[in-house]
Amino acid sequence: MVDKQEDKEFVPPSGKQVLRAGECLIDEDTYLPQNQARLNEAFTVLSYWRYSFEKPLENALNKIENDIKDIDNTAIFAKRLKRFPSIYLKLKRFPKMSLKNMQDIGGCRVVLSNSKKVTQVSRIMKKMPELRWDDGFRVKDYIKKPKLDGYRSLHMIGRFPDANGIDKKIEIQLRTRIQHYWATALEIIDLFTKQSLKTNQGQQLWSDFFINVSDQFAIMDGITFFEKLSEKDKQIQYVSKLLKDKNSSRSVLEICECSRKLKVVDKLKAFANSLKVMDEEISAIASNGYVLLEINIFDKSLAYTMFEQSNAEEAQNVYSESEKITADNPNLIVALVYANAVGGIKEAYPNFFADSTKFAEHLKLITEAESLFKRNFLKRLFDNANLSDL
Repeated sequence: MVDKQEDKEFVPPSGKQVLRAGECLIDEDTYLPQNQARLNEAFTVLSYWRYSFEKPLENALNKIENDIKDIDNTAIFAKRLKRFPSIYLKLKRFPKMSLKNMQDIGGCRVVLSNSKKVTQVSRIMKKMPELRWDDGFRVKDYIKKPKLDGYRSLHMIGRFPDANGIDKKIEIQLRTRIQHYWATALEIIDLFTKQSLKTNQGQQLWSDFFINVSDQFAIMDGITFFEKLSEKDKQIQYVSKLLKDKNSSRSVLEICECSRKLKVVDKLKAFANSLKVMDEEISAIASNGYVLLEINIFDKSLAYTMFEQSNAEEAQNVYSESEKITADNPNLIVALVYANAVGGIKEAYPNFFADSTKFAEHLKLITEAESLFKRNFLKRLFDNANLSDL
C-alpha cells in the first residue's frame, strides 16, 4: 500500500523504479521469506503505478459511454486494472516487455449485442482524437483474425489524461455477447482447473474444444439478430449455416466428442453450484461501484468487500495488499471489479462467479446439431430444403 503520511511529502516512483519493480515481481527469489522487504517495495510501486491509471480509465469509460450510448442501449460497460497474476504472466511471456510500457494496465470493455454493433462502435471510436496516433490507429482485430486459442475481440489503444493531465495508454475491448460468453467460459475453466488456456498452456483436449467452439459461435454471431430469435429459430438458422459448410459439420462432431470426454457441462455446473450461496447475495449489489472479490478455489468460497465509487483509492490499496498476500498461492484469487451495466457486476464478470449459463445455452445448440446429424435429419432436410420441419 502506498504510504502517504501527512507530515511527509509523497514522491511518486520514477520510471526506473517502475521498471525495477516489474523485474523484481517476476524474479522467483523475491518470494523467498528473507526477501519480504523487497517484495513489499515492489508491490508498493506496482500499487501506485496501477492506480495512476484509474483516472484515465474513468475518463475513457465516460467518453465511450457518452459517444456510443445511442447505438446499443443494452451494452455492458466495464473497466478493470490488470490483475497481478496477469501482469506476472505477461512479463514472463514477453521478456522484452516491461511493466512501464505495458499497454493494457488499464482496460475498458464494451460488450455489444451483435457484430453489426461492434462495427458501428469501432467506426465511431476511430473518430475520437484520443485514439488517433501519429501512425494512425493501434488496433488488433482478433475478430477477423482470432488468437490461436480462439479468442475473438477488437482491441484499440487510446490515450486518456490522468489527474495531472498526463496521458496514459488505455486498452478498449469491443466484443459481442456471444464472444463474451465464450471468453468468460474459458476463464472459468482456467480458474477452476488451474490451467492457462488463455496463454496456450492448457491441456490439448480443452484447447481443441474451445478453438472449435469459437468457430461455431462465430457462425451464430454472423446470423442477423441471432440473440433475439426464439430457441427454435436459433436452431433452424444455425443448422442452415452448417448445411453449407462440411468443415463446420465435422467441427460439431469434434466438439461434442471433446465435451463428453471432458464432461464439460457437468464441470461447469459443479463450479457454478459451488459458489451459488454467495452468488445470490452478490446479485443485489448496485452496479455503480467497486467490489473486491476473494475466491478460494480449494474450499469453493467467495467473499467480497464493497466500496463506493468515491473510495477508489482505498479500494486499490486494499486490493494491492490482498494481492501481495495471495501472490504465491494459486488457490486464492483476488480481483477488484467495477461495472456500470443493467446486470451489474455479475453480468460484466461472470467468470468470477463461475456463471457459464449463457455459454451452456449456446453449446446446447451445437450438441443438438450433432443429434440431428446422427439421426440423419440433416440429410432429409437438405433434400427437402424445408428447414421448418425442425
